[in-house]
Amino acid sequence: MDTDLKELLRSVLREELAPINQRLDGMDKRLGGMDIRLNGMDKRFDGIEQRLDKIESDVQELKAGQAELQKNIVENLGNFTEKIAHQVEDRTGALNKRVFEVETVIQRLTNQ
Repeated sequence: MDTDLKELLRSVLREELAPINQRLDGMDKRLGGMDIRLNGMDKRFDGIEQRLDKIESDVQELKAGQAELQKNIVENLGNFTEKIAHQVEDRTGALNKRVFEVETVIQRLTNQ
């Protein structure tokens, strides 16, 4: 009789637990689907992060290039200004010599 009672209890427990097991199985399937979707989202976020990293490095390169360009522009403007100043000085010196020669000639002519 002991075994009959055990079998009866097992049967009752199986019947009572069957709907719970079915619901748990359904929840496992839904969670599995959610895991798959989350993995897909993780891959997308990884791609987005890589693209953002690339953009950030490009921006840093552009900033460095812009700084170098500004430095070069300032240096080149300084060099061009110096060249222009030297040319003006050279031409002014040559012009002063001509004016001196003309004044000398005028003075000689007026003294005669």
